[in-house]
Amino acid sequence: MKKTICIMSAMLISRIFSAQNTIADFESFSLTPNSAYTSTNSAPFQTGNAIFEYEWLNAFGGFWVGGFSYTNKYDSATAGFTNLYGVKPLRGNTNSATYVVGQDGGTIKLKSPNARVNGFYITNTTYAYKSIRNGDSFARKFGDTTGTGSGTTIPQGSFPDYFKITAKGFLGGNMKTDSSVFYLADYRFANNALDYVVNTWQYFNLSNLGIVDSIKFNMYSSDTSGGFINTPTFFGMDDFSTSPSNSVGIIKSNTQSYTTVFPNPFSNRIKIFTKNFENFSYQVSNEIGQIILEGKNEANEFVELELGDLKQGFYFLQINIDGIIETKRIVKFANQ
Repeated sequence: MKKTICIMSAMLISRIFSAQNTIADFESFSLTPNSAYTSTNSAPFQTGNAIFEYEWLNAFGGFWVGGFSYTNKYDSATAGFTNLYGVKPLRGNTNSATYVVGQDGGTIKLKSPNARVNGFYITNTTYAYKSIRNGDSFARKFGDTTGTGSGTTIPQGSFPDYFKITAKGFLGGNMKTDSSVFYLADYRFANNALDYVVNTWQYFNLSNLGIVDSIKFNMYSSDTSGGFINTPTFFGMDDFSTSPSNSVGIIKSNTQSYTTVFPNPFSNRIKIFTKNFENFSYQVSNEIGQIILEGKNEANEFVELELGDLKQGFYFLQINIDGIIETKRIVKFANQ
């Protein structure tokens, strides 16, 4: 009986939490096909509980130099700086029509001060993805030692490159101690087969930042020269979620992971354990977003997934508990 009460209480909390979320999905903006937001007077745009910084430089014919721009330009193929708005998944999260592209140093202010940012979906722009995978006139191909690890013992193709974004929260003009980090590319594994560049929409959890009135994003790369980053410092964003500050207890319950996956890395199978929840759905997808396995768990303390047939590499496990979604990265080793 006690366990049933815990489950019902937790489910009620998650429903209240979901109802109090404000999602900026950018679908309400009006754009002509294959275009993006531009403001020659650097006017920010706002939706949901968020105000998105925007900066335009009128010199040299005018161009976008900072902040965020919403767009419906769909180009997952063209490499180079002429494709500033395309993202590798082609369209927005869940195939939506409109999404946002942000730049290094971009700031988002909250319309309702002292609120909480839950997180958002993030991916690589096509510009950054192609640069990381293939190199370009400014940046080298990730993993290559040419021009970086030359003369070292690091073999060609094994340089421990990375491309990451950090989010810092601010309250009353003061930067908070905690930060959130997301790796858009990671080549630091001893096993090169595990190296990856994100090319699907993945959830970036910012709930650990707590109560804030703004957040700022900074991007970092292992490929630098002269103190400057060579990797294109752009990222895709969609479904930006906030919650009011007066839901302290509810938000606190959601900052903790509801699920545990063991073992990870794995060889043949994994088990998904949940805290007080016995009903949830799950999906396993590969690095290009293809769903490999999906199902539901009902009234069991855990579910075991047989994944021995998968190739060695990394995958994404998405768990949906009454509308609250957790995404975990799982790593498959060779069968033992």
